[in-house]
Amino acid sequence: MNRSQRTIRWTPRTVSWLSLAIMGLVVAGVGLSGTAYVVGYLHERMTAHGVEHNREIAQRLLPLLAPRIDTTKEFVPQSLQDAVTLYGTFGYRIVLLDDEGRMVADSHRQTRLPMPLDQTWLDDLVPLKVSNDAQNGMTGPATATAEDGHAMLVWLQEIGNAAALSPQWALGVASDQHNLNDFLGELHWHLDGVLLVTYLLIGVLGALAMRSIGRAYERKLESQVRERTRALDAAHKDVLAKTRLATIGQTAAVLAHEMRNPLASIKLAFSGLQSRDDMPERTRRRLDLVLGEVDRLDALLSQTLELARPVQITTRPVLLDQLLTRVIEQQQPLIDKQKLRVRREVCADCRAVSLDEDKMVQALLNLLKNAIEASPEGAEIDISVVRANDKVVLQMVNGGEPLAAETIRQAFDPFFTTKPHGSGLGLGMVKRVVEAHGGEVSLDSAPAYGTRVIIRLPMNREVHREK
Repeated sequence: MNRSQRTIRWTPRTVSWLSLAIMGLVVAGVGLSGTAYVVGYLHERMTAHGVEHNREIAQRLLPLLAPRIDTTKEFVPQSLQDAVTLYGTFGYRIVLLDDEGRMVADSHRQTRLPMPLDQTWLDDLVPLKVSNDAQNGMTGPATATAEDGHAMLVWLQEIGNAAALSPQWALGVASDQHNLNDFLGELHWHLDGVLLVTYLLIGVLGALAMRSIGRAYERKLESQVRERTRALDAAHKDVLAKTRLATIGQTAAVLAHEMRNPLASIKLAFSGLQSRDDMPERTRRRLDLVLGEVDRLDALLSQTLELARPVQITTRPVLLDQLLTRVIEQQQPLIDKQKLRVRREVCADCRAVSLDEDKMVQALLNLLKNAIEASPEGAEIDISVVRANDKVVLQMVNGGEPLAAETIRQAFDPFFTTKPHGSGLGLGMVKRVVEAHGGEVSLDSAPAYGTRVIIRLPMNREVHREK
C-alpha cells in the first residue's frame, strides 16, 4: 500500500486529543497576543506619565536655573554646575545643552564639560512621540541610553537667559527606565505563565468533559444499536415464524387433501363393524382403539389447518368471565377426575370486551387443558380476571413443576411440545388468537407458584386481522 492509499483512523480519543491541541494553539496564540498588547499598552501609558512628570520637573527648574545662565561667558559658571548637581540628587538626571549643541552641565558628571553631544550619553538621542504636543526646536520627549546601559526617558525644554537673549539653551530632565522595563518584563512573563496554566487547565477539563459527553453519547448510540438489533431480531424471528406457518399451511393443505379422505373411509368401515353383535370383546376394544386414533389424527389435521389459515375475527361484546365459566364447566369432568381445585377471582368492574367468542373459547380451552395436564393430582389452579387501566388481564396459574428457561422461550412456537403425545399447536393457536384481538400473552414459571400464563386484552381496540 502506498502513502496515497493510507488513511488515518479517526478514533474518538484521536479526535479529542487533536481538538485539545488545536484549541490550545488557538488559545495560546490569542492569549499571548493579548498579554503582549496589555503590557505594551501599560508601557505606553507609563512612558507618557513619565514624560509628563519630567516636564513638570523641568518647569519647576526653569525659574531656578535661568538666572544663572550667561551666554556671554566662555565657560560655564561653577555655580550653575553645582546647582545642576544639587537638583540631580532627587532621583533625576539634569543636563544643560548650549546653543552650539554641547553638553555644558550634567548632574551625574563633573569632568570634561562642556562636550559635544556625540561624545556624551546623549549621542543616541531619539525623539519620542507620546502625545499630540508639537515638538519645536529642542523641546519635547526623547530616549537615550546612559553609560551603564540603562534606558533613559528625557524631556528637553528650551530656556532663555536672564536678559532673554537668543539663541536659546536647553534644559534636559532624564529619568531611569530600567526598573520600569524590568517590572514590565516580569509582568509580561507572569501574565503569560498564568494565562498558559489557566488555559491548560481549562483545556484539560474541557477535553475531559468532551470525552465524558462523547462516551455518554457513545453509550446512548450503543443502547440504540442494541435496541435496533433486538427489534431486527424480533422482526427476523417473526418473518421466520410466518414463513414457517406458510410452509405449514401448504403442507397441511396437501396432507388434509391426501389423508382426510382415507381416514374418513377407514372410520366409516370400522364404524360399520362396531354394529355387529357377534364381535368378541377383545376385538371390540381394539376396534375402539383404532377409531380413537383415527379421531385423534383427524383432530390433529384440523388443528394444523387452523394454524395455517389466517385468523378471521368476528367480534361482539362479551364478558371474559362468562367465557371462562363455559370453559371450566366443559372441563369439569376432567378436573374432577384429577381431583383438582379451581379457585376463581371474578372481575367486578370489567366491561364487556369485543371478542370472537368461538376463537377465544378455543384459546381458553387450550390453556385450561394445559393447566390440568401440568397439575399434579389434588393441586389447585388459580384463575383471575382483573382490570388494569384500559386492559383486562387474565392470569391462569397451575402448581406444577416449574418450566425450564428454554421451554418458556419456545412454548409458543408451532409443534414445540414436551408432552409424549402432544401436538405442540395449542399455545401457538392461543398466541395467534390473542394477538388477533390486539392483546398479548406471556408465560413465566417459578418454584413458588409453578407456571403462570398472562393474557392482556385491550378494552378499546381495533381488531387485528392476520394476512
